[in-house]
Amino acid sequence: MCQRESIPIIENDVYGDLWFENPPPNPLKANDTQGNVLYIESVSKTLSPGLRIGWIVGPEPVIERLADIKMKTDYGSSSLSQYAVDKWLSSGMYEGFLKETKEELRFRRDFTIQILKKYFSEIATWSTPKGGFYIWLKLLTGVSTRKLFDAALREGILLNPGSVYDNNDDQHLPYSYASMEQLEKGLVYLAQLIKNSSMN
Repeated sequence: MCQRESIPIIENDVYGDLWFENPPPNPLKANDTQGNVLYIESVSKTLSPGLRIGWIVGPEPVIERLADIKMKTDYGSSSLSQYAVDKWLSSGMYEGFLKETKEELRFRRDFTIQILKKYFSEIATWSTPKGGFYIWLKLLTGVSTRKLFDAALREGILLNPGSVYDNNDDQHLPYSYASMEQLEKGLVYLAQLIKNSSMN
């Protein structure tokens, strides 16, 4: 339909390098024969969000226009950041770093899934992600995660409810940052908060 109507598609593939088990599926851009797909990738999820380095693949006139807008908006990305990313990519260090990062994230994902099975099986459903930082939960209790956020914060647990990223998403669980001990302790207590909230 987009090809027929000449409607561009913006494909955001910033988590594409964080696919765990198998090679990721081909991006939409791989099948783009008319230049309708603008493909975006970044190192912000793999190397460091502070680098603020990403790239876009698309038709040359579109890229030239976007480059002009970017230059007028922020005078371009940091030369030092671009140099650092270039060295990571050209030296081969990125592949080794990425392999270690994916192994750690996969371990954390599996660890989190085991906790969910033990403490959340009666209050939520989820699917096991094939990559990335997050597990998507569907709470079965009807508890508002905005209220849950406040209750958890009072107990020293900081949640990132999905509504921070999308007003329609309030069931979004990151597993990538906290220590294993903090992750388990926080999830166990979170399960208790959810159960207690659903009984009130």
